[in-house]
Amino acid sequence: MDEAVGYAIARGQDYTRNMRRGDINSTFADLTYHWLMEHHFDLAHRISPEIFPETPEQRWQAILDKRAITDRFRLVLVPQSLGIVQRKSQLKPAGTTLRLGQRFCFELDSEIEGYAVALQGVRGQWHSIPLGSDGSVIAPLKRGINQLPRTTDGTLDPLSENDDEGQHEFVLVTAQTQDIPSDIKNLITWVNDVSLQLHRTRVQFVK
Repeated sequence: MDEAVGYAIARGQDYTRNMRRGDINSTFADLTYHWLMEHHFDLAHRISPEIFPETPEQRWQAILDKRAITDRFRLVLVPQSLGIVQRKSQLKPAGTTLRLGQRFCFELDSEIEGYAVALQGVRGQWHSIPLGSDGSVIAPLKRGINQLPRTTDGTLDPLSENDDEGQHEFVLVTAQTQDIPSDIKNLITWVNDVSLQLHRTRVQFVK
């Protein structure tokens, strides 16, 4: 409650029993509820789903809708033949519609030097996308234009969606720290405690 309210609160002798009975200042209760929503939603939802009824997926979507940056991240098409050194003219913006099986990579104009984790959302379900050259989920970022993922020798390692038609969301979570979670349950809490950016783009996959 002290963290939620912002200062140390005076407590009576039996304040825990009063809290269990709901005998608590309504302003403090409201601040505490929203603090739990932001910092410990998954735990709160698991213990009291009737009080915290959102699912983690719904909470993650709400965070994205509020905080996602959409003008620095996009998909670019990767031609079938592409060497280690890429000419800018070879990589074309993907637009908002791609065909199943079409090769693409991520392009981010990063304001920081740090790290990135990628997530793909399809029909409310979220999955991590390996970005690291060793198959790990995390990849280093330089300041400026980054094209991901890449192999150990620096070659672009294109992605493709081969099965699921419909709208897909792609999110890059970027931060200067290397320990970025790759699942939304941990990200829901983590995003409020660390300086980061959430980059999002949406694409429709068709046959």
